[in-house]
Amino acid sequence: MSDTDPLLVLAMAASTFVGALAQRSTGMGFALLSAPFLVLVLGPLQGILVVNAASCVASALILVQVWRDIEWSRAAVLVPMGALGVIPGAVAVALLPEAPLTIVVSLLVILGLTATLLMRDRTVPPSLGLGAMGGFASGFMNVTAGVGGPGVVVYARATGWAHHRFAATVQLHGLVLSIVSLLAKRELPSLEPTGWAALLLALVLGLVAGDQLARRVDGSSLMRSVMVIAMTGGILALARGVLAIL
Repeated sequence: MSDTDPLLVLAMAASTFVGALAQRSTGMGFALLSAPFLVLVLGPLQGILVVNAASCVASALILVQVWRDIEWSRAAVLVPMGALGVIPGAVAVALLPEAPLTIVVSLLVILGLTATLLMRDRTVPPSLGLGAMGGFASGFMNVTAGVGGPGVVVYARATGWAHHRFAATVQLHGLVLSIVSLLAKRELPSLEPTGWAALLLALVLGLVAGDQLARRVDGSSLMRSVMVIAMTGGILALARGVLAIL
């Protein structure tokens, strides 16, 4: 199927819009919400390449808006540790069976998110060690399970990170991970001009809609949405690993 097919273009645009809306309003969720549909209509290789490229553009555009809210002390730990976590993740994928590895990583994500939910309003002080673990886990999980957000979400929830600070800082983190992923693959999506135009238009419209939503919903509600998105990512990754074994 060619990406000039109207139905394919519409499917790409719709999934990109939803992903961009979630990314701008909650701080994460682009890959989780858009990847299944993009992979379905474009295939696994091109679909993931489009997700990586679009995530990179989305994070860069959001950064322009939220630059002043970035918490640089946390970013200085999360970002480099996330990039560092990609390396052992890539080694693990190369050496270990993919399905069992995905299952183990996903279970750790789900357990971590469940633990932070059980803490309710109790939090722990942010520290260099916690930030390093959150960033490293994010990079590792991005390679092994395809979901990098939950590692940072566990850290954010456990330390009571204000949502607007989290949402801004995680864009820088996500941008670096997207760039590292594209560099590792040494390839860009091979869409035709029509496909690129639809993708970019849907991306911009989704970011605009997400910006309006973020202005109307309070931070605690958005953080709950982040937790739901992260838990969904962990469960989907777990299901993918189990189905690969069966």
